[in-house]
Amino acid sequence: MESAWLPIHDNSIMVNSMKEQKLNRQIELQVAGLHVREAEGEERSRTIEGHAVVYGVRSVNLTPWSSYREVFEIMERGCITPELLNRSDVVLTAFHDNTAILGRWRAGKGTLNLQLDVRGLKMSCTLADTERANELLSAIERGDISGMSFAFTADEDDSENGVSYEKLDERSDDGKEVWIRHVKRITGLYDVTIAGHPAYPQTDIAQREVDEFFDSKLGHIETEEEKAERESREAEEVAKREAAEKEEADMKQREIDAQNRRIRRRHMTENFKY
Repeated sequence: MESAWLPIHDNSIMVNSMKEQKLNRQIELQVAGLHVREAEGEERSRTIEGHAVVYGVRSVNLTPWSSYREVFEIMERGCITPELLNRSDVVLTAFHDNTAILGRWRAGKGTLNLQLDVRGLKMSCTLADTERANELLSAIERGDISGMSFAFTADEDDSENGVSYEKLDERSDDGKEVWIRHVKRITGLYDVTIAGHPAYPQTDIAQREVDEFFDSKLGHIETEEEKAERESREAEEVAKREAAEKEEADMKQREIDAQNRRIRRRHMTENFKY
């Protein structure tokens, strides 16, 4: 079963419901290799290309606000199948703005070209001669664009073929647990986008929803106060159990003592008769 995520800003996660899941992930510029293809003649090239999905690369920390845990994501090799790609309807946008579509891949055809290779999902698109496209071309050439992003869904409930979590032996520099979220199979691919700075959930509510989701998957990490309360409850339970066991043992011993007294009295009575 897929769980639901809102399509929000790059590198952010939001839990909405547990029926479908939609996430946006940003690939940094040096990894995505986003660039304007070199012109073949005197005219300015209008073709951009790069990798929207890169296999085997650890993402940035998905929960940078967390005080006890860091979660990174790795897109595993083969997470996008040719069958999925061929049936997908994928748009190229800037900053996930679907009101200004730059290119489109629809079941293998269109102005956006997508290709699976050894690194991941490579894209290329020749942009139309529009004011917005020209601004983007200039921004990419100047290096003002930080990378690419893509929106996808994955099956959270299928740990074998969908998504699994791995707790590493290492700790972060400030002592936090480190987890890897392995995405083994993408079930839906929706857009690739030219991305700016990654944006995380900014409100306490949004961040809490993310933490609650990972708590449900990875287990809740206790605070010092919660740990003290739990240890106090456990100590009380142990004391009660030991007291109950002692009471039961004392009761059995009293029964044994009473039975021994009855036996002795019976023996004394029988000896007195004789």
